[in-house]
Amino acid sequence: MAPEQVDERFKAALDERAADVAAIVEFITAHPELAHEEVESSEHLVARLRDAGYSVTTGVAGMPTAFRAELVGGAPGSTVGVVAVYDAVAAKSPEGDVAPVHSCGHGAQSGGVIGAALALAAVRDELSGTVVIVGCPADEIHSPRTRELGSGKALSAARGLWDDIDVALYPHPEFIDTVWPSSLWMRRESVRIVGIRTLKRDVVSSPLDALAVIARIPSTFDPARLMVETVLLDGDVEESAGMVIDASFLLFADTEQELDALAAELRGQFGEGTWSSSAAIAEVRPDAAVTALVADAFAAAGRDFIADPPALGFATDFGNVTQVVRAAIVGVGREEGWRYHTPTGGEEFAGPAGTRNALDIAEVIGLAALRIGAARDL
Repeated sequence: MAPEQVDERFKAALDERAADVAAIVEFITAHPELAHEEVESSEHLVARLRDAGYSVTTGVAGMPTAFRAELVGGAPGSTVGVVAVYDAVAAKSPEGDVAPVHSCGHGAQSGGVIGAALALAAVRDELSGTVVIVGCPADEIHSPRTRELGSGKALSAARGLWDDIDVALYPHPEFIDTVWPSSLWMRRESVRIVGIRTLKRDVVSSPLDALAVIARIPSTFDPARLMVETVLLDGDVEESAGMVIDASFLLFADTEQELDALAAELRGQFGEGTWSSSAAIAEVRPDAAVTALVADAFAAAGRDFIADPPALGFATDFGNVTQVVRAAIVGVGREEGWRYHTPTGGEEFAGPAGTRNALDIAEVIGLAALRIGAARDL
């Protein structure tokens, strides 16, 4: 069968499953769960994939809510892995509590990826290669258990989950249709400073001095490159009683060397303290051949691909995946854009725009998977 005919069969199969895509988006949106706690969400996605004929393994890479689903096509070819994410943002409620909310588009993202998987299963006989859906928890870097355990895509890369995959794709709702060629490096720096409480103006309290330093950081450093993440000051109430301050910072840079330099400059602002560093989130490593295949998928979907996008001004742990496998981080756009991590953004993703974006993601990623699987010159 000619590639154009396979494309049309895939599109028809996706049209037939539009209601399933909408139902997935609705379920994920209605069941927001924080990082590494996505029990209902992962179970729902796994059930959908098993029903479509995928062989699914849960709890992969040592993460209880991660999964790997595999579908072998009717002809030999490359293995393409597609990331699905489904954790909610750890938003702050009006009362100041942590409230899981899907304001980053993970309902649309996972709905689109699983939608593509369902439609690809329907054209399995015409599919070259193997499709692997990798369910990764903990995309949101500020969620409590992401800070404690690590982010899902970075852990999946470190623990070998991509070692037998030829190409990895990570789609996400965006403003434009593109493949991002780069991203920032990121690392979390944490400090504990122990000292005393003082009720006197002429006595030094190192935790209070550190608090004053932290208050100056947004004006001392570029707040887009050095972010004060958390601060906790605690101490007894009597003169010379014990006091401690714990603080964490998110650092962003264009290179790992610049990240190290920024960390050294940050540490130099403080006196004695106990510091720790998280594992680095690496930059995205581009791949021209994979980008070309994804661009052709956008064209087949009738969408305008932006070949020279602006720089991605933040970090993503998919960068760690791109360090171990050829890959593309795929933006599937909406002209009006999205108001990420805000109540308005939650409403956008929960409404018709979120479902529409899921269907767009499904079409582009499915067409890209067909091309990657059949490619002979990767």
